[in-house]
Amino acid sequence: MRNRIFHIIICISCFLTGYHPLLAQDPHFSQYFSSPLTFNPAFTGYFDGTQRFSMNYRTQWANAGDSYTTGTASFETKVMTSRIGSNDKWGLGVHGLFDKSAGGIFKNSYVSLSTGFNKGLDAEGLQSIGIGVQATWGRNNVDFNNLSFSNQFNGTGFDLTIPSGENINNRTVNYLDLNAGILYNFQDESGTHFTFGAGMYHILKPKISFFSGNNLTLAPRFSIHGSVSFLVGEGDNAFVSVNGMQQGGATEYVLGAAYGKSIGQSDNSLYFGAWIRFKDALFPYLGLRTPAYQIGLSYDITNRDINRSKNFNGSSEVSFIYFFNSLNRKKGIPCFF
Repeated sequence: MRNRIFHIIICISCFLTGYHPLLAQDPHFSQYFSSPLTFNPAFTGYFDGTQRFSMNYRTQWANAGDSYTTGTASFETKVMTSRIGSNDKWGLGVHGLFDKSAGGIFKNSYVSLSTGFNKGLDAEGLQSIGIGVQATWGRNNVDFNNLSFSNQFNGTGFDLTIPSGENINNRTVNYLDLNAGILYNFQDESGTHFTFGAGMYHILKPKISFFSGNNLTLAPRFSIHGSVSFLVGEGDNAFVSVNGMQQGGATEYVLGAAYGKSIGQSDNSLYFGAWIRFKDALFPYLGLRTPAYQIGLSYDITNRDINRSKNFNGSSEVSFIYFFNSLNRKKGIPCFF
């Protein structure tokens, strides 16, 4: 436990001083396919139905003390449906995220307003191309009252009543930001559905330093993704997806698949699958998909967990998506489209 506290203090100190800007990175979800607005704004409004509500919650390192927690919620609605083409989709949405680490010492949150337009490219509606934009207001907060510095070490431990000697200018940093993305979709006559897209976050490179005179900025994050879904037999289907992200000097590549087994004669499907985040973790996935909603559960089994037989310290995650007025929707796959 002492090693964990020491590690947290060192990480936050590096973040605040700007000696290691790679620490200024975004939180992420293993079930990225259930949180579309966090990696491509062009997905805004791209769904069946009239509105969509999405929610994700992630807990990391729960067995190692105070867990890191991240949550998002978003709501989208389609607009101008009677004035644009029947194969076009235009959506508006609001998206929020909170991230708490180090026992609540560091908190990150933001709210985004998002819009996306997807234009149908043929009369049958089998192809579309879209763009999306997000405007974001964010806030980072550090509780310095619960941080200890070297000047506060009294020989046996840290005494927070002793002045830290640190010149702290800001305890809260607010910033404005901009994100954008593009999206292409294609579906053939057999029902096989392909999706490709890319997004860029933190276009404005906002300053996030807590100390004056420090130009620490939030590095742009780039994402590229692709997926394919197809029918298996008469009622089952499969979904394969890949996602890559790069921010600062950090990269992440995720690849996986899920198989959807039809439940009886209903339009409901139970999904089993797994994704791998290369050089980091494997996360099994269990999902339930109905015409109206989707629920997903996953757990990250990290490389460290694989090398040990107990005391798993991976990340658990739950996702929920509800589609309003989507009773005519065909049986889907565990994703956002």
